[in-house]
Amino acid sequence: MSKTVMKPNAELTNNPKAVVGVLTTPKNNLKYPLPTGKSAKFNKELIIAARNMGILMYCFYPEDIIWSEKRILGHTYINQGNKGKWIRDLFPLPNIVYNRLSFRKHEGQKKVQALLARLEKEPQIYLFNSRFLNKWEVHQSLSQNPLSKDLVPESCLFNLDNLNMMLSRYQSVFVKPISSSIGKGIIKVERRSNSRYLFYKSAVSNLGWNRCITANHLYLNLKKTIGSEDKYMIQKAIDLATLQSRVFDLRTEVQKNGLGQWVFIGVGVRVAARGKNVTHVPNGGSKAVYKDVIDNVFGDSNTMKQKLDSQLKYICKVAPQVLEESLDISLGILSIDIGIDKTGIMQIIEVNSKPAGFDEDDIRRQHVENLNEYFLYIVNSLNTMHRRG
Repeated sequence: MSKTVMKPNAELTNNPKAVVGVLTTPKNNLKYPLPTGKSAKFNKELIIAARNMGILMYCFYPEDIIWSEKRILGHTYINQGNKGKWIRDLFPLPNIVYNRLSFRKHEGQKKVQALLARLEKEPQIYLFNSRFLNKWEVHQSLSQNPLSKDLVPESCLFNLDNLNMMLSRYQSVFVKPISSSIGKGIIKVERRSNSRYLFYKSAVSNLGWNRCITANHLYLNLKKTIGSEDKYMIQKAIDLATLQSRVFDLRTEVQKNGLGQWVFIGVGVRVAARGKNVTHVPNGGSKAVYKDVIDNVFGDSNTMKQKLDSQLKYICKVAPQVLEESLDISLGILSIDIGIDKTGIMQIIEVNSKPAGFDEDDIRRQHVENLNEYFLYIVNSLNTMHRRG
């Protein structure tokens, strides 16, 4: 193996303004796979944009760091005529490690946790986007701060007493896994006013409802489905506004810019498939344009539009600041899923520190630009701090 640090492109200066390593999830059954698919497409776009700003960027897997040599066996995208290609070679240790591990299960492995802990302690490396968030810590952080307590639906940990309490207060609740993504494992529970029975169903399914005679009967059935109850929470169901009889929610993105400030990047709409209660595209949801949906659902009222825009701006300004301060971790990019009830009140459904990416071109372009500008801001801040030290 060559120990020469690769120079991936003649256009890149010998003294890059920053070196960024993107920590990614390897493919199965291949020792050193080059990336493919949607993730590779985004990383390629990010690397090219970084190079244009004088940043040396490469991707690497958790096993790729050679600490004894202060090198990483990573991969980057280089220009070759009109095509370009992915290559693997040795790179210097980065100034910044951007944690883009795709799966909670992978990030939770002991060896990966040990790596992240070491990166946190390395004085010359800034670990960006430290880890996944879980729903319960997000709820606790937001609900306990006076600036954000009204932005989240009432929630509690899953147990029989809490299930009884929530169903006495609300006709509909969701039972949600604390650590999951794209709607996996979510169950909707209803107490119907014209029936003495309780009903539950998978939120991702359009199959029929299951009926239970008592809350205890419901609890036992849910326990069979979810297994360990300490990994689930109960959340009041927002009476979501609908588009053509299908529920929808908003997916917004906020991130830090080249001044280190949180900024709103954009908003898209995700519409659930008919008969389902989650809007994620992998579960049959579809995308829609925010302005078009708001006009369709709430009409041409300027008062309502101003009310919605004001709430949207407030959520995207306050929630990131509260979470970063409360959790005391390195954030820098968040997607916030927001529900709108039928009266036009917005509440936060979920916050994700590892957004999969937006298909909306304008949001994605702004996202890439802000990421690279923020990387430069981090390096400049670190250099200033080291000079003062």
